[in-house]
Amino acid sequence: MEPNVFVGRQPILDREGAIFGYELLYRNSEINRFPNVDAETATLQVIFNSFLSIGIETVAGRAMSFINFSGELLSKDIFSRLRASRVIVEILEDVEITPILISRLREIKEEGFQLALDDFILQEQYKIHHELFELIDYVKVDYLQADEMERRRIEKFIHTYPHIRMVAEKIETEAQYEEARDMGYDLFQGYFFAKPEIITGTELPPDLHQHMLIINRLNDVNANVDEIANLILHDISLTYKLLRVINTMNFEIPKRVTSVKHAVVLIGMDELKKWLRILMLHTIGEQSNSGRVQALVSFSLTRARLCELVAKRTGKVNSDEYFFVGMFSLLDAIMKKEWDDILPLIPFTDEVSDTLKGIRTEMTPYLELAIAVERFDWQHIRKIGKRLGVSEAELSAYSYEAIKWSQKLE
Repeated sequence: MEPNVFVGRQPILDREGAIFGYELLYRNSEINRFPNVDAETATLQVIFNSFLSIGIETVAGRAMSFINFSGELLSKDIFSRLRASRVIVEILEDVEITPILISRLREIKEEGFQLALDDFILQEQYKIHHELFELIDYVKVDYLQADEMERRRIEKFIHTYPHIRMVAEKIETEAQYEEARDMGYDLFQGYFFAKPEIITGTELPPDLHQHMLIINRLNDVNANVDEIANLILHDISLTYKLLRVINTMNFEIPKRVTSVKHAVVLIGMDELKKWLRILMLHTIGEQSNSGRVQALVSFSLTRARLCELVAKRTGKVNSDEYFFVGMFSLLDAIMKKEWDDILPLIPFTDEVSDTLKGIRTEMTPYLELAIAVERFDWQHIRKIGKRLGVSEAELSAYSYEAIKWSQKLE
């Protein structure tokens, strides 16, 4: 499957020429230009593609991530679970500065985030709201948009706030870079250093209908954790993202999750409801048209249920982890990544991780049995079934139940 998740990034360098961070940019293909979408959609796509699909470790490494936020998005709780130590909230130049916004920015600062003003021009609203600049950490000055006179005015104004670091952006020549250094700029960005590059990944195909069903059940006062967890288990994309939320976002919880129910309990129903709504905002309907991927996902769900049923039959108390082994056994093929790149992204136990990597564990025969059933390999079905103490008749019944479950016919 070709990559279908894209993030642009452009480095931001410090005065010594080292990478301080990256501005993360919305891209919807390997064509290196900004598509015609609204700012809110672009930011949501950047966040989800960077943190939940590709992985921020791949996109930005240990560097800071500058992410643009519109005024509307700033008012939402979209980033309260992002790691404040990794994200700089970049306020777009067309955001209206109001007392309500300043109050909201103060809340964001109290959560530990740093704030930047993008494409700064000395507008009247900035002169009125001086209290804004007590909260701002970075001001980005566009060297193409602002002429020399405007830059001098901006620099004089910002120098009255010694804590603010100035970023010279859209630097295209060495002369501009030298001038910016001489004028006291701290950080530098532009084509002179590097054009934006595209980081790619592969998105798991989501089930939009299933997301809507879960949200509807979450809105029901009688919703319970077991029912919600079971609904989530039908969607490999949602299960993967739920685990990524735990591992990537700012949840102060253990890093090893033994089941989807465990994950839901750790996050809480309210947080889960919020994240599912955000996933809907992410226009998750950009579903894969690849028949190959859809087939792999179908096999994964059937394997998961079969592994779980056999694990329960043989007395395994951690049958949910056997479900994980089956469900994610084809993730390397779906995402076209090595296991060593995938497994650090999700909070599996060591036994689950080892099994998926091909290291022999107690779980391995269960996955091998599911694969043998999938391939109608009766020699291995009988051999493994006998070793596990499960009869052919039982396996036939379990296989039928697993197929029914994966197709949501129960």
